[in-house]
Amino acid sequence: MKKYWAIRKDAEAVSPVIATILMVAITVVLAAVLYVMVLGFGGTSVTTPTATYSKSPISLGEQVNIVSITRADVAWDQIKVQFSDGDLFWEWSTATDDLNGGIAITMNYGAYAPTGGVNAYLNVTDVGGNGYVSGSDYFRVTVSGGLVSGTAYTAVLIYTETGEKIGTGVSFNG
Repeated sequence: MKKYWAIRKDAEAVSPVIATILMVAITVVLAAVLYVMVLGFGGTSVTTPTATYSKSPISLGEQVNIVSITRADVAWDQIKVQFSDGDLFWEWSTATDDLNGGIAITMNYGAYAPTGGVNAYLNVTDVGGNGYVSGSDYFRVTVSGGLVSGTAYTAVLIYTETGEKIGTGVSFNG
């Protein structure tokens, strides 16, 4: 038995205009999918690390020991130290210009006197000398004339990438 297929001469597929629109739409959808895959959906977010501290009194001030920090990639360049007595507020930006590769180094920051005139000093010790905040590092805040007896003080590290506190900081009395 022989099959005969009727071929219609008047039948067409999709019109050229519709075909062009479909090709452009498919290209746009593929480009959008590729863009999301390459760059990620939602971008990156910066999270503030957390830390725990201990404290010990020193002459004219307080030593704040960093007991632990949740991220090992936080550089001292990304840190500000804030110190307050409730009325006055001191803040220092730290730097790691003088690091000498694996040897403990103390970075000294000169007197800083906010309106009110009391000078405070900051010394940061990077025990590993690698430029990163670690669980063995510490900082010392001293006040000219010493801490005032009965005054409540606070000291905290600020992560400059987010502007948020790293942990709760430390409170102590003069």
